Parts: sequence; C-alpha cells; structure tokens
Amino acid sequence: MQNPSKNAKNKNPLVFKPYLKGSLLDGAAVKRGLRLMAYYLMFVFIYLIVGSALQFGNFAVRTAMNLLIVVICAMIVYMDGSRLGESEVAFGEIALARQEAGKPVDAKDRERCFHPGKGWMIALIAAIPVVLITLPHALTATKQVYTLQSLPRWVAGYESQEELVAPLSFYNRDLSMGVLDILRLVSRILIFPFANIATADRPDLLLWMDRLSPVLAPLPLIGFPIGYLSGPRSRALIHGGISSSNKRAQRKKKKAIKARQARTQKKNEII
Repeated sequence: MQNPSKNAKNKNPLVFKPYLKGSLLDGAAVKRGLRLMAYYLMFVFIYLIVGSALQFGNFAVRTAMNLLIVVICAMIVYMDGSRLGESEVAFGEIALARQEAGKPVDAKDRERCFHPGKGWMIALIAAIPVVLITLPHALTATKQVYTLQSLPRWVAGYESQEELVAPLSFYNRDLSMGVLDILRLVSRILIFPFANIATADRPDLLLWMDRLSPVLAPLPLIGFPIGYLSGPRSRALIHGGISSSNKRAQRKKKKAIKARQARTQKKNEII
C-alpha cells in the first residue's frame, strides 16, 4: 500500500503562466460549431441505435441508463473542448511572449488565443438549429392520449348496423400527418433519452419533456464549453509536469556531483 503523503509529494503542481486573451468570437467559430453539430448528429444516431434497448420496465433503472447515455455524449465533446482550450492557452502564451518581446501580434493570431466565453459561443452556434427545430413543438405540445388502432376485417360487416355506425365512424377519420406531427417526430428523436424515460405510460411527464425539448435536446453540447474552460488548468498541469521533471533532473544532477566530490575527497585522503 502506498503512502498518501508520498503520493501527494509526487503529484505534479499546477503552474499557471500568463497568456494573451483572445476574442469571444473568432473566424473559426462557425467551422467549429459545424463540427460540434456533426458530433450531435452522431449522438442522435446513437440514441436511435441504443435507445430501443434502454426501455426497461423499472423506472429508476430506465432513468439512470438513459441519463448515462447523455452523460457519455457530453463527455465526448468535453474532451474535444478541453483539447481546444489547452491549445489556445498555449498559443496565447506564445502570443504574449511575442508581444512582450516587442514583436507585432496579428489580429487573427490574437483572436485565436483563449477566451473564457469562446466555448459557449461555439456550443451556441451548434445548438441554434436544434432549438429552432424543437421550439415549435414545445410551444404547441399537448398531452398525449391513447388512440384506437385499426379495426379487424371481421368488424366491417357490422358497419351497416345503425347502432354501430356512430362509434365506428371514428375509424374513418383522416389521419394524415401534418407539419406539426413531423416536428413532433423529429423533436422526439432529438430528446430520445428523455422521452425514453417518460414513455407513453407517463403522459404528464412526457408532456413536460416535450415542453422542455429546446433545453433538453442540446443538453449534451454543454460538455464542450465546460471542457474548453478547463484549458488553463490542463496547460498548468503540463507546466507543472515540466517543472517537476526539471527539479528531479536538478536533484539527480546535484546528487551525482556530491557523490563524485565524495569519491574525490576519499581518494585524496587515501593518497
């Protein structure tokens, strides 16, 4: 068993270095937003493939497993945001060193540096189409109720009886799909894990999921700005690792020098 104090001693320290702050929105923001949108489409595909296997009868287990899928998707974009944040902090350090050395820093290079709000702007660009798709359904959502299915063929013979005409006329309605129906279908796909939690057995909960769909649908994308904000800390860990390695190398060098001096002194004493 390892000594906790030894683990704390060996842990690399955080070494934060100053960097040049960039702009909230740079020229690559739209491109990165489209890339994040591609991630989101991959998540929707995962929902459709895995979602049918997560329709458990147990409500607690079904909720936990479907939320786990959302968390996993958020972690994927978290790592992508963390990589971008760390690289832009590193670029900001280089840009600041150039500026302090009296060298010019182009506006394009300045924009490329880390800015705390840039991750949120990229996520917002990716979320706008999702919100626009789900918003009409959220505003027009109604409680889902049970509807009768098609009648079997043997019932057709009773349609001529007057006492059965009124009840059976329900099946002669026009059930064509309209624009709102298509939007509801697409919106349900985008919030599939949350709709999977509610299911048709809980119409009140499903109605709330529909009304909150503009918030729930882009929820996995929040992992990107959170990961981006971890960029300075990730960069500080790298500097801390370098600093620790340098200190270990210096200690090793000093130890070797002392050992060499001790051997020299002992040799001189013998002579």
